[in-house]
Amino acid sequence: MPTNEYSPRFDLGPLEPLLAQGALLLTPNQRLARAIKSAWDSRQLEQGATAWQPARVQALEFWLDSLWRAALDAGGCARRHRLGRIEELEIWQRAIEADCARHGNYALLQTGGAAEIAARARAVLADARIDTNAAAVSAEFNLDADCATFLRWLQAFNAELERQASATAADCYAALLQAEVTAKPVPPAVVLVDFTSISPLQQACIDKFAASATAVSSLHNAAELAARSFPDRSSELAAVARWAAQLQRAQPASRVGIILQDMQADRALLEYQLRREFDCFGENYTALPVNFSTAINLDQAPVVRDALRILATGEREMPLADILGLLRSRYSFPELAETPALGALVKRLFDDGLETVASGRLRFHARASGRPGDDAEPLLWQRLSATQALRLHSGHKLPSAWADCFHDFLGLWGWPGSGALDSLEYQQVERWYRLLEDFAALDRVIGELDFSRALALLRRCSQASLSQPQTPDSPIQVLGPLEAAGLQFDALWICGLEASQWPERPRPNPFIPQRLQRERNLPHATSEQQWCYAESLWRQYRASCSALTASFARQLDNAPQLASPLLDGLPLVDEQAHDTLPPDWLDAFQGAAIEFVEDVAAGEYSGPRQPLPGGSGVLRDQAACPFRAFTRHRLRLEPLGERYNGLSPRDRGKLLHAALQALWEQLGDSRALANADAGALAKVVGAAVQAALDSISESQRLHVGLHCLSLEGQRLEQLLLAWLEVERSRGEFRVEASETPCEFTLGGTTLRLRVDRVDLLADGSRVVFDYKSGRCNVSDWSGERPREPQLPLYSIATGAAAIAFAQVRARDCKIAGVGAVEGVPGISQDAGKLAGNDNPEFGWSDLTGQWHTRLEQLLEEFLAGAAPVDPQPRACDFCGLQPLCRIAVEPEELA
Repeated sequence: MPTNEYSPRFDLGPLEPLLAQGALLLTPNQRLARAIKSAWDSRQLEQGATAWQPARVQALEFWLDSLWRAALDAGGCARRHRLGRIEELEIWQRAIEADCARHGNYALLQTGGAAEIAARARAVLADARIDTNAAAVSAEFNLDADCATFLRWLQAFNAELERQASATAADCYAALLQAEVTAKPVPPAVVLVDFTSISPLQQACIDKFAASATAVSSLHNAAELAARSFPDRSSELAAVARWAAQLQRAQPASRVGIILQDMQADRALLEYQLRREFDCFGENYTALPVNFSTAINLDQAPVVRDALRILATGEREMPLADILGLLRSRYSFPELAETPALGALVKRLFDDGLETVASGRLRFHARASGRPGDDAEPLLWQRLSATQALRLHSGHKLPSAWADCFHDFLGLWGWPGSGALDSLEYQQVERWYRLLEDFAALDRVIGELDFSRALALLRRCSQASLSQPQTPDSPIQVLGPLEAAGLQFDALWICGLEASQWPERPRPNPFIPQRLQRERNLPHATSEQQWCYAESLWRQYRASCSALTASFARQLDNAPQLASPLLDGLPLVDEQAHDTLPPDWLDAFQGAAIEFVEDVAAGEYSGPRQPLPGGSGVLRDQAACPFRAFTRHRLRLEPLGERYNGLSPRDRGKLLHAALQALWEQLGDSRALANADAGALAKVVGAAVQAALDSISESQRLHVGLHCLSLEGQRLEQLLLAWLEVERSRGEFRVEASETPCEFTLGGTTLRLRVDRVDLLADGSRVVFDYKSGRCNVSDWSGERPREPQLPLYSIATGAAAIAFAQVRARDCKIAGVGAVEGVPGISQDAGKLAGNDNPEFGWSDLTGQWHTRLEQLLEEFLAGAAPVDPQPRACDFCGLQPLCRIAVEPEELA
């Protein structure tokens, strides 16, 4: 019967007598070695022993390392500096860059990626004991352009190792074979436990240093098999989490294993599902009874990710996403969270519309976003300025000097924050400091660097470093396919057994000749080899547990999937999608009585009315959707701006208005337009466009760029010339006012307005124009809630005889309006048609009276607090307030 408390167990089986004899057991991974040692110690305690010889168990790589160190101490091997992975990749990258510069007949998109593949190729060749200096092997490499290029890289890499007296891990093991051994440092009997494969180099070392080597298996179960398929990966992982939680609650002492084929892609989703099943969020975050065996890249750890973001503030520019992440980070700015300064800064950044923000621009916004008496914003500006100053005065340094500077940068920002770190974060911070030490050791590999190159190198180092925090043994283990080798479980679930994944497709190294890979049976080279490898793992899994469940997703990335051939002959259960909500929560929600309250009244407006903030925009928003007007003009909430490369549509509209204003300030009336020849008109237009461009602030000019503004100027010149052709078709007029502010009292409330343009016609009547760069229609002035109430409001305020849209749009310039004037193309005199009134006596005065009533009603509704979510058609397209109004959520969805 299982106990109520979990304790890690491992059935030693045939290993126990071997350990009792003092044999040395070698395992394929350190996890299995720890499990055997723990089981041996537990066994001695059960037998009442008070002292005993520890189990002689080591992972194979650890054993080979100990042999190499012993050979060094005995003088059997030449002393060499053993390269870490970071140092090795940097030497590869420099060799590749030098070769590319020397030959110049090829180009690489990612030198770092090529360095990693080259390092793997050299390691594979060393493990297979293939000598690339042999004439036959070298000739085969030279038959392929990529392989021949790699051979040059390899020669340069080896030459650099000789110059530095350095060696890789494979070089150290190869040196063991040449070492003089005076006495065997290990017992004559070596036992290989649960290996699926051993490289020729490893086998040669075993043959030399062990009198005998025996392969044994610690696994002897015959698992009950079950196969299940799911609609998609999300459903599969949700089912795995449910299964693990139910099994752990029913049998707390059981050992549960979960194998993920693609740990990098599926880990985050599985962890979320497990946390939800075990309710391990918030204060219970560290209580998850699960151990994830696979390490993550150090740069993905949140505390390290934010450290790199802090250092990136010293760069010339920084992605907006990283800035926002840094502002929300509890490792740098907990005091800034949810403050007005943060909201103002984020709004300014989004208003710029840039995906990458210059460091100077960021400092400008940080300083401008604060409020008097608010200390959080000045602190941000001070940190940004100090970091920039440190970068500018640092010059070129060795990595060791940069490591000290980076440490100072982070200290300046208070990283990793004033709050307490949990165990996982603490270990990740410790790993970061060790990374800085490794970074400092690169002096022997790399010379002096400037700030940007040093930071880029540090990023590469953090990407190449792994974070595997030490965690207590947990009843549920989540492992990769290789890490589960040799471990024992009560129940095991293998995810992702699609035919496209198990066995994996061949992955031959592109820098090693294909024929050589097939001939020497190099890893992952052929389909046959991949099949044999997958089959051997499958046999191990079946022997490692009492119950094994295998599953796969029937569809991935919208592509149908089949079961792995490993599942042939097993009855397959096709599962359907289940509700992924926790059953307890779902039962409670469905059993609850939900009351819907329709609350559309916000209370009477109590703000200033003389004038009313927002002007005609209040009426426009109230007409489009009363809730929008309430949100924007009473709550003062606006959606964040969209990102644009160059000028935003709003900026371009402002430039158009400014250019038209400058144009008519020079021309003045239709007579001057008619008398101007093409050359003179082009000069006037050019001057007007230049005046508009000159009105742009210096800060905006810098972040938009001169080339963008030059192109926009050319576009505006062509657009204005096309618009003037429409103006030439009109009768006599004079521009009386342009971009003129005015005030108008409607229903006792003063509205501040800005009229785009007012023309005085020959008969003394006036026409009010509203410039539009997009398509427009006079129907927007009709109905109980006119979608574009500005011009009707202007007509009432100015007493104009007509109103019109001036559509200034490429290849579609026109005038569209209504009024009581003649001789203006595009302005209709049929007021009744627009109002939907068939009475032939219905005229312009009747229409303006109708507008006055409707606009006054809209204003009264706003002031009274009417705020229902009642949008007109297409009003939601560019609103951006949907997260507040929830218009896309139907009432039945809430139930």
